[in-house]
Amino acid sequence: MEQFHRARQSGEHGSAMFFIEKALQTPEYRPEALIWKGIEALQQQRLHHAFLYLGSAAQALPNRADIRALAGRSILALQQPKLAARFLATAWQQMPADPSLRIMLWQARSRTEPPEKLRRLIYAHLPDIDDANELSLVLGLLAAQKDGPSTVGVARFEPEHSEIVGWAVSLKSPQSIAGVSVTSGDQRFESSANLPDTLLATAGLGNSHGGLRIRIANPAQSLHIQFSDGTALIGSPLSNLPVFIPPSPTDRKSSRQEPVNILVPVYDGYEETLECLNSVLRNRSFNRTAHRLVVLDDATPDPQLREALQVLAAAGEIEHIQRAANLGFIRNVNRGMALNPERDVVWLNADTRVHGNWLDRLRAVAYSATHIASVTPFTNNGELMSFPASRISHAMPSAEQQAELDQLAQAADSAAVEIETGCGFCLYIKRDAINEVGFLDEVHLLRGYGEETDWCLRARSLGWRHMGAPNVFVAHQGGISFGEEKSLRVAHNNAILKRRYPNASARYQDFCLRDPLKPSRQALQRARLSQLGAQMAAADGAAHVQGIKQLHVHGDASIATPLSLTWRHQGTHTVVTLRAQLEPLAFDLEYQLPAEAGHLIEDLKRLPLDELVFRQLTHCPAELLQLANQLDKPYRIQCSDDELLQQAPDPDWPAFARKAKYVHLPWKALQKRFSAALPGADIIVDSKPQAIRPDNQAPQMLLIADQLGNAEIAGQWIDLARRITREKLPVALLASGDSPWLKTLLATGAVHALPETQGLDRADCLLLVGCKGALSLDLNPGASWRAPAMASALGLPLYAIPGAVAKEAGALPIKQLSLSPSRA
Repeated sequence: MEQFHRARQSGEHGSAMFFIEKALQTPEYRPEALIWKGIEALQQQRLHHAFLYLGSAAQALPNRADIRALAGRSILALQQPKLAARFLATAWQQMPADPSLRIMLWQARSRTEPPEKLRRLIYAHLPDIDDANELSLVLGLLAAQKDGPSTVGVARFEPEHSEIVGWAVSLKSPQSIAGVSVTSGDQRFESSANLPDTLLATAGLGNSHGGLRIRIANPAQSLHIQFSDGTALIGSPLSNLPVFIPPSPTDRKSSRQEPVNILVPVYDGYEETLECLNSVLRNRSFNRTAHRLVVLDDATPDPQLREALQVLAAAGEIEHIQRAANLGFIRNVNRGMALNPERDVVWLNADTRVHGNWLDRLRAVAYSATHIASVTPFTNNGELMSFPASRISHAMPSAEQQAELDQLAQAADSAAVEIETGCGFCLYIKRDAINEVGFLDEVHLLRGYGEETDWCLRARSLGWRHMGAPNVFVAHQGGISFGEEKSLRVAHNNAILKRRYPNASARYQDFCLRDPLKPSRQALQRARLSQLGAQMAAADGAAHVQGIKQLHVHGDASIATPLSLTWRHQGTHTVVTLRAQLEPLAFDLEYQLPAEAGHLIEDLKRLPLDELVFRQLTHCPAELLQLANQLDKPYRIQCSDDELLQQAPDPDWPAFARKAKYVHLPWKALQKRFSAALPGADIIVDSKPQAIRPDNQAPQMLLIADQLGNAEIAGQWIDLARRITREKLPVALLASGDSPWLKTLLATGAVHALPETQGLDRADCLLLVGCKGALSLDLNPGASWRAPAMASALGLPLYAIPGAVAKEAGALPIKQLSLSPSRA
């Protein structure tokens, strides 16, 4: 790389390119070489190549924000703003402080979001923008909107100085001074943004004006600051609350006998909020734990919601705490937790639903050991406690389904599991822990998202533990309270948490790898078998569950069928997974063979199966081949394994195949061979794939469609790559995934690794590198040939060596690429 830089600085372009190509073939220099190749391609407007190099560099150097910004620029230049926004948003969440990423993301969003939504996003982010270039860009986007605002500003109140500070500008006339009015209680007076502001000046928005600093005598509890046209500055109304002083701790032994305060922070979401409150009230009689329902109304802008809360409060159903100005989640909840310093609290999001004696069960876990600080239930949307898959936001079940899931969770009665941190959608917190750990950090953290993680990690550092309660299920919709602000809050607060707790991320990843909650999730899934059976029994004629009575047996978990039994070999045993598209949450139950073969048979007998469909027999566990006889069900074989005859796991499999209802084969070219091997079998030949489209234009970028684990096929690809380089053919090859031959292929100079970038899938990356075809060099493809399925799934035309099987599969002849089969 030193020789490259010397040649580049001396203007010796040819020598520089020679050295950079050599660096690409050297693993330790490859990442830096990819960056320079990408920059050169950007400058020369070779945009597909620019993403190819920069995307690979971003993959190799994931902590380099500047490289991700450059990769995002190449995607934008390719006129793919939606992909750019997705790619950059993922990068920005991991590196929220980098202005280059933020600027590039705004450029992408300006081309994908409708004006009104873009305006909301900008307003949500403006208070936190401290980079002049980013501020100049977003204000320019606002000014360019046809029906956009004429003025914009940001204000906050500093109670220690009794001052409103911030900035305000006129977008239509940046050189003019914006006038504002301030209302404090029954007082109203005029002012203007006439002070210099360093951020605005650096952004080119005025050197001598734009800044606000307004001293307020005897400020009211809430302050309103507006432009002359009545438009509020962002942040208004401002809250004039004194600095939060936590109450003095009470007797640590008294909280267990005290009632529990259920704190429901509310801002918006009329229907969701009332459904949440009604679920608590409806199930109040099922809980022996004395409790009070406290609604923390954070200055809701919805008059209908405010009135409904006042009605409930007047009836004595809730305690309604109304804030004069919007405090944000952290400050609102802190003051809620301070209402009764002797009581335990439960945070309950306004978009949750509870059932049965949910509170009793949470409280029982909380007091099952002395140093338990918090308890989180199972849910459909709650980080570690998400079900059926951890750390995934699943759709919210209906009210009836929620109640049934909670009943099943209670019946399964899985033991509590220690978790790394609780989740604030529903969090039982003991007062003893609050007294020692303290309240939420309302000084450094932005409102909403991550505050419970900070509190839980602080508690853990003091010896407290956090528990998951799998015997309680609380449904959670998610996204009601904070909407578009979420990504900003998550990114900002996560950056602070990483600095405060440097070892927490490693602990969290270790927890996820060990997954101690998996047995609890499996126990709840087993309890749902009756649900699955009932849905299957009612499936006749229901379009959304057609085929659910067919059990598909295969070894590829990526194949989507309504009901499947897949396997994977893991060490000395085989893991078999029963999956179903069960409403409302997917069904996923695992068994270990051979130890749990009996349990598998018993569970399958509880399901009203019509037939079994074996989609793959090679390496199929013997226990699964015996299912048809043990369940006494008809079965069919829909198999595409060419090695079936030679490598069948069961010596009696030909008889097994002859007894099948049908045997499906993919192409007519195989029918004669299989018919001779299976006399008497009813063989059906499927039509060739329809998604493989002819393309008469030879593509410059070709995806390697063969599996490179075979040494002979890998050798053919290495020979072809060397030939492409030697003869300077206008073709580049793309390798996807890992292979022992990848290093050798990359060293030829004709093969590039397809970037695997966060936020984009493989089809997206193929589009961005300009790949328009897949190529197979398999000289003797059979029914196990993977290339047609890969090309079809990615929507690419397939080029292959001419032959009967290739023709049946719809492949195009390789000669269209000017690569003769013999030489390839």
